Amino acid sequence: MACSSVNLEEIPSESLMNELLHRMKCAPKPDKCLILIGPPGFGKGTQSPIIKDEHCLCPLATGDMLRATVFAKTPLGIKAKKTMDKGELISDDLVVGIIDEAMKKPSCKKGFIFDGFPRTVAQAQKRILCI
Repeated sequence: MACSSVNLEEIPSESLMNELLHRMKCAPKPDKCLILIGPPGFGKGTQSPIIKDEHCLCPLATGDMLRATVFAKTPLGIKAKKTMDKGELISDDLVVGIIDEAMKKPSCKKGFIFDGFPRTVAQAQKRILCI
């Protein structure tokens, strides 16, 4: 286990307990990958938080992730912004790169809920899902 430089005395006890309870709840859950498919307004974004909480999965919504990377001015976000400013579609490589980065987060350890990914056959082929 990696050492952390966080001083636990500075974290409220309630936050620590909530995190502990969350980890205890999620530990026995099996790893999963889900893909939510449907047109805009179909309820994917409504269902995702419910599924996330029940199954301890990490929601990965490409639209939200693109906006966040642009806002954070990450290298991928800068590339995405240039493309969007031209009115062009984000390339499959860029979308897959953003997904790959998000999948590395500790909160994604138990699995994912893909919302808006993959949108193309090329995206699916570049990212063999759930491996």
